[in-house]
Amino acid sequence: MPEHLMESHPSVQAVQLEPFQHQVGGHTVVLHYDETTLCKPLVKREQLFYVTQPEELKEFTAEYRGVIDVQLQEDNNGYITLIGYPHLIDSDDNLLKPDSGSSSPLSSGSDSEATTTQYPIAHKNTPIKHKTGSSTGIRFLRSGSLEVSTQTDKVFSTADSSKKGSLNPWSLRCHKMLLKKWRNQGQSSDTSKFILLENVAAHFKRPCILDLKMGTRQHGDDASESKKRLQMEKCKQSTSSTLGVRVCGMQVYQVDSETYTSRDKYHGRSLSEEGFSETIRQYLHDGRNIRLDIIKTILEKLKKLHHLVEKQDSFRFYSSSLLIMYDGIDGGMDSAETLSQENMVNSDEVLHNESLDNDDNDKGRVVVRMIDFAHTTHRGFYGDKTTHDGPDRGYLLGLENLIKVFRQLQGEYTAS
Repeated sequence: MPEHLMESHPSVQAVQLEPFQHQVGGHTVVLHYDETTLCKPLVKREQLFYVTQPEELKEFTAEYRGVIDVQLQEDNNGYITLIGYPHLIDSDDNLLKPDSGSSSPLSSGSDSEATTTQYPIAHKNTPIKHKTGSSTGIRFLRSGSLEVSTQTDKVFSTADSSKKGSLNPWSLRCHKMLLKKWRNQGQSSDTSKFILLENVAAHFKRPCILDLKMGTRQHGDDASESKKRLQMEKCKQSTSSTLGVRVCGMQVYQVDSETYTSRDKYHGRSLSEEGFSETIRQYLHDGRNIRLDIIKTILEKLKKLHHLVEKQDSFRFYSSSLLIMYDGIDGGMDSAETLSQENMVNSDEVLHNESLDNDDNDKGRVVVRMIDFAHTTHRGFYGDKTTHDGPDRGYLLGLENLIKVFRQLQGEYTAS
């Protein structure tokens, strides 16, 4: 992990954390650590997966960068700051032990992790690195509500365009939930552990993000009966059961209005199969044109991921998501003339016989990443007693249907 992040040294400064502007899904908060790094509450299973994952999957996961302690600080005027401190433990090895009790109390891990411990603050004299031109100010009002002020050139609008703000609405929602929970639990004198991960969105000026919940099953092997029923019902009532994938969140930059449009997980759960396809179409529309220039790259990356997941015997990526990103101002194509000259594949061809080469210059304009591994398992992982055979067929079904939708859109627009 980066030495400057994790060494416990007097010269290392604590960091002021802020909401991650582009969080479009998930139920745990994601915070901005620096320009290339994000952090989220530590779940032991997820941390262990990042450290021990197969080498071939690293192309499709965010880089793991270690652990920090996070503390809430509130001044006399009610203004709140979240501070990240370099980790004091010399090695993260003890955090990887199943019985170490080191998951963040703010995480959403399994029921067995609900009684994890907190660590007393040990960083009071650590200098804090305040971010220049800090863009977000948060204050608790006497009513108990939160007042949020931001300074940014980004504008986000909801599906009905009735509300606009300078943070993705889902990011703001998660941040408020974190602060209220933390403050209500009286955690200002304690710290919680967060993991540091690569900020994939930093590659883009105006990141367009599609967050997809993958697979036909969302509950982990250790879920309670009530949790199983709840998750099974969510899958049954959404495209998870039929397609193996559902929309969990989305934001798309509109070049005509210079704003982001966003959709959340509740929109995603309500979609039919036709609605799912239409949402993918919306994800590729920049307000003027369909971004045909990136579909080929998206397809190639999804096919390669399918090939890799198919090789992961006994792996189950329960409740994990898939992120697809591209730059909203990277230059779309006005027509389908260029792509119509290419050899298009039939939408129902078998995946395995196609080339998986990824040497096209266009590849850097699209990012595909697997995220959220709190319920991932495989043979020999974390002392899990339940084991599975073969690859994750539910996840593969989701990839296959996702590929099918992108192919259909590609064929539709190049044939017109």
